[in-house]
Amino acid sequence: MRVHLDWESTYHYSEPVRLLHTELRVLPADGFGQRLEAGTLSLTPEAKPHALRDMFGNTYHHVDFLEEIDQITVKLNADVETTPSELGDASAIDAVSPLLQHLYLAPTDRAPRDPAIIALADPIPADLDPVATGRALCELLGARFVFEVGSTDVAATALDLLALKRGVCQDFSHLMLAALRQRGIPARYVSGYLAPEQGEAASEASHAWVQLLADGRWHGFDPANDTAQDGRYVVTAVGRDYDDVPPIRGTFAGVATEGWRTTLSVRANDTQQ
Repeated sequence: MRVHLDWESTYHYSEPVRLLHTELRVLPADGFGQRLEAGTLSLTPEAKPHALRDMFGNTYHHVDFLEEIDQITVKLNADVETTPSELGDASAIDAVSPLLQHLYLAPTDRAPRDPAIIALADPIPADLDPVATGRALCELLGARFVFEVGSTDVAATALDLLALKRGVCQDFSHLMLAALRQRGIPARYVSGYLAPEQGEAASEASHAWVQLLADGRWHGFDPANDTAQDGRYVVTAVGRDYDDVPPIRGTFAGVATEGWRTTLSVRANDTQQ
């Protein structure tokens, strides 16, 4: 499937700031079971983003603004060819070192090891294979919890979803990660975009889901939508949890408060037809 994305985000500051350092993980990946056919990243004020690579295999960009500014706008245009079916059926594993496998099994602050999460997964038989466990967890979370925008904030953890019984894709993903890891299944957080079934969709947010490692392949599941990853899913970055792969992260010198607005348009064409 070919997916086209137009993404724009503007950060504005109540007072001018300087020495602004920004990291961007918004450009779709060229890898992880997909191919980046074209992609441009532009900034206002004008600046050249520099590409770097992190320990999880993600390409990300950083940009510095030394002079005072009160606003920064980031624009993305990209065309991506994704896999036509579940990633586990279509893509060989990307390199996973022993250290990375250890990290994808370890608890994090967002996806902790907790008795309440063990209890949540108790109805799922312990003798299921990892992929079947992933499918069962996806169905369980979809049945037990409600997707509701605004019910949590960006600092939420898997335990917040357990307590509130509602959350967003980030929260569903953290809870599924924690449950998989407590079953001894390596799993990673995936940040990216979700295309509509047909035509074009506008959104104010990116998307998040989970991939588990089994039989030498990554198998993707979207617990917020109770479905397996397919060609509609566009990967930007992978990591242990959200804290490894926020779309925009930065620091600045100054005392300003910041706000932002984001628009995202996604259009998909099924190239298999």
